Amino acid sequence: MEISRVMHKPNTWSLTEQELADLHAWAEGRQDRAVRRRIVEDAVAGLSVSRSAQALGVSRPTVTAWRQRYATHGLAGLEHRPRSGRPVRIDEADVIAATLAGPPPPQHAWSARALGDHLGLSHTALGKVWQRWQIKPGAADPTVVLPVHPPLSCHRSELLAAGAHADGRAFVVIAEAVPSGPGRAGAATAEERQMRYAALTAVMQQAQPEDLKDGAGHHSTHAESQPLHRTAATSRPETATDLSAPAPPFTGRWSGRRIHVVTWGDGDIGLFGGAQQHKAPASMGWAATICLLAQLELLHQPQRARVALDTLTDAARSLSEAPPGTPFRWLRAAQGETAPRRRATHRAFDQMELGSFNEKLVIEAVRVAGTLSRVEIAQRTGLTPQAVSRITRNLLTTGFLAEDQRRSTGKGKPRVPLKLQPAAACAIGIHVDPEKITHVLVDLCGNVRDSRCLPVTPESDPESCLEWMTRTTTEAVRAAGTLGTKLLGVGVAAPGPLDMNEGVLLSPPLWSKWGEFPLQTELSRMLGLPTLLEKDATAAAIGEHWLGSGESSTDFVYLYLGAGAGSGAFLNGDVYRGASGNAGEFGELTAYALGQLTPEGGPSMVPECAPMSAVVAQAGQAGFVVPGGEVAYDAVCAAAAAGDQRAVSAIRAVARILSRGAVAMTDLYDIDLMIVGGPAVLPEVAELYLAEISTAVNRFPMARQARTVRVTCSTLSASAAAVGAAAGVFNMTFAPRLRTHNGAGA
Repeated sequence: MEISRVMHKPNTWSLTEQELADLHAWAEGRQDRAVRRRIVEDAVAGLSVSRSAQALGVSRPTVTAWRQRYATHGLAGLEHRPRSGRPVRIDEADVIAATLAGPPPPQHAWSARALGDHLGLSHTALGKVWQRWQIKPGAADPTVVLPVHPPLSCHRSELLAAGAHADGRAFVVIAEAVPSGPGRAGAATAEERQMRYAALTAVMQQAQPEDLKDGAGHHSTHAESQPLHRTAATSRPETATDLSAPAPPFTGRWSGRRIHVVTWGDGDIGLFGGAQQHKAPASMGWAATICLLAQLELLHQPQRARVALDTLTDAARSLSEAPPGTPFRWLRAAQGETAPRRRATHRAFDQMELGSFNEKLVIEAVRVAGTLSRVEIAQRTGLTPQAVSRITRNLLTTGFLAEDQRRSTGKGKPRVPLKLQPAAACAIGIHVDPEKITHVLVDLCGNVRDSRCLPVTPESDPESCLEWMTRTTTEAVRAAGTLGTKLLGVGVAAPGPLDMNEGVLLSPPLWSKWGEFPLQTELSRMLGLPTLLEKDATAAAIGEHWLGSGESSTDFVYLYLGAGAGSGAFLNGDVYRGASGNAGEFGELTAYALGQLTPEGGPSMVPECAPMSAVVAQAGQAGFVVPGGEVAYDAVCAAAAAGDQRAVSAIRAVARILSRGAVAMTDLYDIDLMIVGGPAVLPEVAELYLAEISTAVNRFPMARQARTVRVTCSTLSASAAAVGAAAGVFNMTFAPRLRTHNGAGA
C-alpha cells in the first residue's frame, strides 16, 4: 500500500480570559451547547481534531466546522442558522430520516435538543415534528406515521418504486415487507445508517425536480454537515412523457400485497388501479421521504435493503448523463431477481473424525443466516436431522448457540430458531496505521465492546507501540469481564508490504525506526496469545465478509482508502491472500492502468493512491486554505459537505484516478461487488467516491455487457481494518475447512 502523511497545521488558537468567560457564560445551563464549548476549549488546549472528536463522541468534520465558525464569527458562529439564500422551512421528512439514522457514537439515540442543535432547529420545533410523525427516537423497531392524506403508518415498510417528472409530479410506492424466512440478525449499524443517509440524500437531490425543491418545501436544514449535492440539470423543460408509462411492468408484480402510493404535485400519477393513494403535504420532501424509507429498511432488513438502495443510487446517478427533462424512474427488482450469488455451500461429512468440521459448518450456517431452525440447518448443510440435533445440543450446552423466539410456520409445532451467542467468544483487533494505532475488542457477533486509539508519528518506535498494545489488551480484556475470559486471539492489520508467513513488516512507509520488524512474533510473545498478521485491506475484506455487505457474496473486492490505497479480495467464498499475503497491490495496478511508468518500464508512484494527502494537495492548488489547528483532510471534507467546489472537485479528481485502478481489479477478478471503505471515505463525501468508481467499473471493463458491478460503501467504514483483524481470528477459528495431509486448507 502506498502511503503519504496528511500534515497537520500548527495550532494558533488563543483566547483572552474575557473570551473564555464569555464562552462559559454562553454555554452555562445549556446542555445542548456543552459540546460546542468543549470543541473550542479543546482547540485552545492544542488538542488535534481527531483527539477532540474521539473525546466528545462526534465526527471530525463536526469538530472542524465548529472550530472554523468560532474562529470566523466568535460566539455568533456557535449559534445555528439556516442555510444562506433559503427560506426558513423545514423538510420534515429529512428531520425524521436524520432521527432514524441516529447520532454519532457513543450516543444511541437523539434527544430533541441534541438533534435540534445538529440540524439548526429549535428543540420545540423538532419536538412538534416528532409528535406529528408519531415517532419515538431510539425505538428498536420504530413505526412512523407519514402525515399524508390520508395518513399512512409505516412499520416494517419496503420501498418498491419511485419516480419524478420535471413538472413537479413525483411518487413513491410503499408496502409492508414480506417476511422471507430467517435473515441476518440485527439492524444495520449506526455508522452504516449515517453513511447511507448522507450518500443517498446527496444523490437523490439530483433526481428531485426543481419544481419540488422550490414549491414543495424541500429545504435541507443541516447547519454543520450538509450532504453533498451532485451536479444536475437545474432546468428541465416540459416533455410529453407520462409517469404512468412504467405501469405495465407493475401488473401482478406485487399481487396480494397492500400497495400505497404517495404522490407530489398536481395531476393523477395513475400507476395502480387498486393501490391506496396518499397526497404529500408541502412540508414533506420527495427525496427526503425516500431517504426516510431507506432508514426504516436498514433497521429491519438490512441485507435486502443494501442491494435495493445501491440500485436506486445507480438510477439517480445515471440521470446526470440523461438529456434534460428525462423523468426519473426506479423499480425494485422482485425478490430473487437480483439476489447476490451465494458462495458454494459447504456440505456435510458424517464421518466421526470430521465432527469438528460439521460443528463449524453449523456455526457458519447460523452466522450467515442470522437465525435458523434445526430443520433449516439440515437443509442448508446436508447434515442428517439426527446429526443436527446432536451438534446443536452440544453447541447450546457450550454456549455458542442460543435459542431465539419461536416462530410459527403454519401447521405443526412452532420452530425454535437458533442464533449465535455474542458472549460465546471474543477477539482483539489491532490496526497499525501511520497516523494512529486502533485497538478493539469484538464479540462473536461483531459488536465492538471496547475501542481505544494511540496517535503515532514517524518517530514512534516499535517497542513503545508494542508496550501500548500489550497494556491496552490487558485493560480491555479485564474491562470485558466474563467475555474477556473467552478471548480466542489477536489479529493485527498493517499496511503492506509484509511477509505474512514470517509475520514481518517489510520496512513500512513513514516508520523509519521499524525496518523489517517481526511484529507477529514479538506481540504474540508479549501477550502469550495466538496472533495473526494481515494486510489491512485484506483484514477489511474479512471483516466485511463476516459482518457486513460481503456476507452473502461469492466474490468481491474491498477497496480500502486511507492514508494509502489498497485492496483485499474474497474469491470463491474464501479470502485470497496470495503467496506472501500481499495480493491486490492497488497502487501498481493503477499505475499500469494509467500508463504511468518509470523509464525502466515499471510502475511509477501515483499520488492519488495516497488519497487523503492527494485530496489536500489538489484542494490547496485550487486555492483552498486549511484553517490553523485543523486536520487538513477533515477540513477539506467539511468544506466539500458545505458545497465548496474547490474541495468537491479535488475529491472527485482523486476518485476518478482511483476508479481506473478499480477497473483493473474488476477485470482481473471478474467480480460483481466492490465495497469501498476506510478512513478517507467519510459519510459526508462517500457519494463522491462511490459515484466515480461505480461509473468507471460499469463503463470500461471488457466484460461490462456480461455483468453489472454493484459498488457500495463499507458497513464498517473507518474501523474496517481493526474490526476486520478481529474477524480474521473468528474466520480462522470457525470457518469450515478440511485439512489435507500436509495441513493445507482443502
